Amino acid sequence: MRLLLTSAGLVNAESCEALAALARRPLASLAVAVVPTAANVIPGDEGWLIADCVNLQRAGFAQVDLVDVSALEREVWSPRLEEADVLAVTGGDTTHLLHWLRRSGLAATLPGLLRERVYLGVSAGSMVTGPHLRLSRSVQRAPEDTAGLGLVDFLVQPHLDSPHFPSAREDAVRRAVAGFAHPTFALADGRAVLVDDDEVRVVGAGRHFVLPGGAEPSLPG
Repeated sequence: MRLLLTSAGLVNAESCEALAALARRPLASLAVAVVPTAANVIPGDEGWLIADCVNLQRAGFAQVDLVDVSALEREVWSPRLEEADVLAVTGGDTTHLLHWLRRSGLAATLPGLLRERVYLGVSAGSMVTGPHLRLSRSVQRAPEDTAGLGLVDFLVQPHLDSPHFPSAREDAVRRAVAGFAHPTFALADGRAVLVDDDEVRVVGAGRHFVLPGGAEPSLPG
């Protein structure tokens, strides 16, 4: 399985190069399907989502398709994802995103799709790939459980040091993950975690730190 789990998308040359390396082909020969579903419940200015899509266009893909799985029937979105070489799941609300990944059926089919495709996560799209969503600050109705997609065995905290995300300051992150069983990668907006089968490494530019997992804390009943 090949994944590039970014904090803020393809914001620099290093992240573009990492994605091309995962795909084993130049970006100019690749089609990317963008799943923007996580942004649907975020109010106000969504210029950040537009910027994410512009960054994908500037990266030089042969095709950029928008595929909102909450707005389309499976017989519409499924063939469009199958036609893509890269599946880009962008940012927004993690709980809303996970709800629709499950409800649409994409969560169940994603492991099969990723046998031949690369997953590109942006912010919430990176966070949902882990074992659980207990780092999420979503204000949406809590899901039936906090389990993530489980594509990777670590957590991603995006937007490290960003003034727009106080919960992503290092002291706040360290408090939030205390006792978590799985490692946590905290990433500034120029950073990403590259997963190429058994290889896991941080790429890009900017600050990051990794917190090892510990004993699982007790949870309220």
